[in-house]
Amino acid sequence: MEANLDQAGAIDPGSAQLDNKQLRAWPLAITALALGGLGDLLLFHPGPGLGTSLFLLLLPAAFGGLLRIHGLRPHGPSLWPLLGAYGFFATMLSVRASAFVTALNGLACLLLLGLLTCLALPGQLLELRFAAIFSAPCRLLAASLYRAAPIVASTLDSVLGYLKNTDQRSTIWPLLRGLLFSIPVLVILVPLLASADSVFADHLLLLGRWFNPEQIFDTIWRLNRAGFLSWLTLGGLTFALTVKPFAPKSPSEDARPLGFIEAMTVLSSVALVFGSFLSIQITYLFGSATRVLSITGMTFTEYARRGFAELVLVSLLTLILILGLSAVTRRTGQQTIGFSALATVIVAETLVLLCSAWSRMAAYEALHGATQTRIQVDVFILWLGAALLWLVFTLWSRSWAQRFTFGGLICSLGYVASLNLLNPDALVAKRNIQRWQETDKLDMRALCALSDDAKELVFPLKDKLQNKKSRQAINTWIASHHKPIKTWQSWHWAKQN
Repeated sequence: MEANLDQAGAIDPGSAQLDNKQLRAWPLAITALALGGLGDLLLFHPGPGLGTSLFLLLLPAAFGGLLRIHGLRPHGPSLWPLLGAYGFFATMLSVRASAFVTALNGLACLLLLGLLTCLALPGQLLELRFAAIFSAPCRLLAASLYRAAPIVASTLDSVLGYLKNTDQRSTIWPLLRGLLFSIPVLVILVPLLASADSVFADHLLLLGRWFNPEQIFDTIWRLNRAGFLSWLTLGGLTFALTVKPFAPKSPSEDARPLGFIEAMTVLSSVALVFGSFLSIQITYLFGSATRVLSITGMTFTEYARRGFAELVLVSLLTLILILGLSAVTRRTGQQTIGFSALATVIVAETLVLLCSAWSRMAAYEALHGATQTRIQVDVFILWLGAALLWLVFTLWSRSWAQRFTFGGLICSLGYVASLNLLNPDALVAKRNIQRWQETDKLDMRALCALSDDAKELVFPLKDKLQNKKSRQAINTWIASHHKPIKTWQSWHWAKQN
């Protein structure tokens, strides 16, 4: 029994992608139904856990199987780095319990899944543009909603054609009669087998719940849920097999709207402002505690906190400004060298601002202890600095001049991966406990805001704290994080007891 789409066009093994006429409808439909059933089994449990990670890992595995069925070979240099990163973040969903890190892991999986579907066949990872990064997951989500319709229609037409075939009817009716005759045989054998093995009997009871009138509405809801997941996965897989390659266009110099003089004027003004700021306040930015306290009306805490967010924001806006000017400015020959030189000066000044922001945050943490936000910002500063250095490299390299997006993607994913590896909540607990042991000051608000990632460090405090309120707060936190895992799909590394 072949689908109409299977008969419509032969598949060229050397082709980079397929069109709708070359798709094999039955393998696609069966794969989507299997993923829908597995999604219902794995996903709908309290919180992300082992089930979520397994389902996300099954998606590229199913895609790979369909590629083999269709005789297609993916573009390895683009596929394997994305697949490795995707597998890491999908796995970390069942390892890290921090809400912020979990959200970033989910977004990273969505982004990488979109890039996998768009780049697995045509490649072009190094030629990525910012528009492609943002559009890839959006294209995948949109395609998942409607691209399944042709495959479903083709499969239904194939089934109806099979049933209308007079040659096939002679096979169907004997099969139905055989099923009818098997019912009394099974009625006798199944109870005997159930009485012989309690495990088999339990499985029969579990199967019988699907037909229990009290559970009928729950069964219908689960079937609809599995059907919706099947529809989404069928649309996504269809899109991945038929996606067209990106068409990156680098505008010619004459087509760029901004002239060289205008761009250099903007960069020069920024460089002068940064230079003036650094020259006037260099001792203020990196001065010792004595120097800071000598300034009237400023405490050391105010010094550490003041202007921190502004310095990081200025650094980020500077990166965006240079990228924007580089994309829209007409320049040739010596003008390119002049633009790159002035942009490099601004990046160097920006790196000094980032160092200042880092020192301020370090001073503030030394006074008031670590928190989740402070750790996250520390890591962000490091990767923002790496992105700025990558920008300088692309400005001076001819072969990599149009490939900042690739390095920006690495820096973005590197930020999320670093948080996973550092385990911010455990790091916050460790630093605050060390500070408590040294100064007898413990930030209970920061500790009670932590997730299960910090359980191993926070649990022992219940026997060490002398302050009654602090001990009561820790006991309350422990009680709220000491909950049994009800299903294996909800198993989580950080939440296991």
